[in-house]
Amino acid sequence: MERKPFIAAYLYGETRITPEDAKILDRVNWAFGLCVDGKCSGAHWKGIGQLKTLKAANPHLKTILSVGGWGAGGYSDACLTPRGREKFAQSAIALMVEHDFDGVDMDWEYPCCDDAGIDARPEDKFNFTKMMWLLRAKMDALTLLTGRKYHLSMAVGCGSPRYAHIMELAELGTFLDEINLMSYDMRQGTSEITGHHTNLFNNPADDRVASAKYAIDLFIEHGVPVEKLVIGAAFYGRGWTGVEPGEGGTGLHAQSARTPYNAYGGGYAKLADPAWQKENNFTRHWDDIAKAPYLYNGDVFISYDDPESVAHKIKYVMERGMKGLMYWEYGGDSTGAMLRAMDTARK
Repeated sequence: MERKPFIAAYLYGETRITPEDAKILDRVNWAFGLCVDGKCSGAHWKGIGQLKTLKAANPHLKTILSVGGWGAGGYSDACLTPRGREKFAQSAIALMVEHDFDGVDMDWEYPCCDDAGIDARPEDKFNFTKMMWLLRAKMDALTLLTGRKYHLSMAVGCGSPRYAHIMELAELGTFLDEINLMSYDMRQGTSEITGHHTNLFNNPADDRVASAKYAIDLFIEHGVPVEKLVIGAAFYGRGWTGVEPGEGGTGLHAQSARTPYNAYGGGYAKLADPAWQKENNFTRHWDDIAKAPYLYNGDVFISYDDPESVAHKIKYVMERGMKGLMYWEYGGDSTGAMLRAMDTARK
């Protein structure tokens, strides 16, 4: 039986999950299926055979086919017509059955939005709902035949209120099992001021309002039931260079040089390594208002999640009665510390 709240790991590439971690996890979101010639394809996958091994280690583990990802296009065209939606939905269900997945997670980033250089049109908002309804209907028909429950979810951005307006959230919330809030990468784009990219709460000293709590409240306001929401954690950091000490002397909410700008700071295992921190003169700081850690060495500022912050996230999920916590991405933490911290916090 799936525990509450559940913990879900997005798994990307050829990274392998250990049997010990498989016993803690409730879900693995396999990333990604792609839209190729209007069909859902997994022809590029490597290492997918491990999913059967993981289920053997944990019979209660659910594996989910995650479709899309940043920069993955083709969905606007595929969803444009009834025939296109039928073609894509049928191929997604076929791929789900072929690899014994327990459901599908749509990670189209994003309908009506071409920021990632993908095709987009205003009709996406409504065509996406139609596509998801079709997937739901096909899953329910399959459940009637097999008696097996299939899960349907979607992943959505949280860095801007506009993400709540590019989908019909109230309607989607009536038939989706979960909505995964990607409450990371919340600070990037045009900001020259440092800040947290995956914070639980907003610090009033921040120059912009972006936090997991803000996203949760926003999606509830737009009609999504709280019990269907899943919060996100980041197993990687985002960084700025040329950062001034700022008012507190720690580089938080301070001016940066933007060169490089919002650089990938590395996975948690690297960021938490004492030897790496010492070599690069980093000091770990904690924002108790935002419930978020950060690193600063007088020049580089890195925002990230760590065991303390993810424990706060799990506890908040439980307080709000949310469905669970997911994270991107399993390969970022080879130490296992993050997953253990989340598991301990929910007990």
